Amino acid sequence: MSLGEKLKYLRLKAKTTLSKQGKILKVSMNSVYRWEHDIAVPRVSMLKKIAAYYGVPADWLMSDIAARSIGYASENKLLEVFRRLSEKNKNRLIIIAQRLYDGNYEPEAED
Repeated sequence: MSLGEKLKYLRLKAKTTLSKQGKILKVSMNSVYRWEHDIAVPRVSMLKKIAAYYGVPADWLMSDIAARSIGYASENKLLEVFRRLSEKNKNRLIIIAQRLYDGNYEPEAED
């Protein structure tokens, strides 16, 4: 469950609207909407405030953020390497990645 899904779940369980949620947290209704749709992420201080309001552990809310950060680190490392490759090797890597994704990759035999 993403952070946005958790926030929406808590709000709906409490039977409150986006507007009321915004007033409670002293933010705009648009901010609440953006959080619930995973367009934006509230600051840690706000997440703690939300957790306290709903009586849930802040760690439960923040677990998705940590998981996404790990994924982003892997993606960033891959992009770093990719950017340093020649155009020819970039194209080769794209073909290999597509084959891996499709389950059709067979490494060439080494001599």
